[in-house]
Amino acid sequence: MTERRNPRDFPLDDRRVYDAYIAGRMSAALAAGVRCGLFELLNAGPLSESEIAARLGFGERATRSFLAALVATGLIRKEAMPPTASPSSASPAASSSSPARFSLADDAAAYLVRGKPGWLGGLIDLEVEGFLSPATLLDAMRRGTANVYGDEDPWKKHEADPEAARRFTRAMHSISERPAAGLAEVAPLENARRLLDVGGGSGALSIALARRFPHLQCVIYDLAVVCELAREYARDAGLEGRVLAEPGDMFAATLPAGYDAILYSQILHDWPFEKGAALLSKAAAALPPGGIVLIHEKLVDDDGAGPLANALVHLDMLVWTEGQQYSEAELRRLLSAAGFVDVERRPTAGYWSLMTGRKPLPSA
Repeated sequence: MTERRNPRDFPLDDRRVYDAYIAGRMSAALAAGVRCGLFELLNAGPLSESEIAARLGFGERATRSFLAALVATGLIRKEAMPPTASPSSASPAASSSSPARFSLADDAAAYLVRGKPGWLGGLIDLEVEGFLSPATLLDAMRRGTANVYGDEDPWKKHEADPEAARRFTRAMHSISERPAAGLAEVAPLENARRLLDVGGGSGALSIALARRFPHLQCVIYDLAVVCELAREYARDAGLEGRVLAEPGDMFAATLPAGYDAILYSQILHDWPFEKGAALLSKAAAALPPGGIVLIHEKLVDDDGAGPLANALVHLDMLVWTEGQQYSEAELRRLLSAAGFVDVERRPTAGYWSLMTGRKPLPSA
């Protein structure tokens, strides 16, 4: 007989509501784990609870609770080991459970260890100071403007504060390597020779595309302070001759000419629909006939129902930018309105998709 989980007075299950409420704790635990170095610590090998507590400088109760939460996410594994002390010598807290060692799950080892390709910790670490709290979200909705830097515009803040720009750019690089690899696998750039990576940040996308297409030269078009960092990444990748960086303003009257491909990766979602339309119109004007525009975004479903992870980014846009997430249908309309044809969508990696459109050839 199936156990009944709902009291008769409350026939609807409350777990979906409760899970949504409690999810912020998981984000907080993950960010704390990144900041304190837990994942690098466990990457060296399994450790006991007491060893972790000693190396991180945490109390035993705090460590036990912290690890219990992360084990429940599946990112940390807990494995029993033979006891090293008799029950009579163990503390009451220790004797309440079997001795165990903790290690990293495969995906945690791949994406949460600093220095590994695809490290997501740069972005997650931003949560320590910039956590999307209910107060922050309500303030942004009431003001109608981004508030992650108080009253300062994020891009002007980055222009005036090179260290803030570098910290943000490194965070974006950390989450872009895997999607960039997926983009490079499916991008239809076999016939392109020069690509303009508008707002290209660290150049993660350009680096992946340059590796995939040896004939392609990529130019990152971003703030001057960001271009300096992009050149460092290109040099480290051994691509400084094919991945270049030029400072510029994407909202200037025109985009630079001389490119047969223009990439907007996580750019359109920073701006209102009308600014997104203007950016696509600039691309159409700058490209030659047959040129291609590429849009790389985490798209929401056309009906707005999900995916959950992509839909929640709407809230990040409220506190960081002026924008919102796009659906495939919305991008198709904008691309068509800008004059692009042969519009296609290609899945790339995880929650990411590539939308492409071509500037028509002249009629015969």
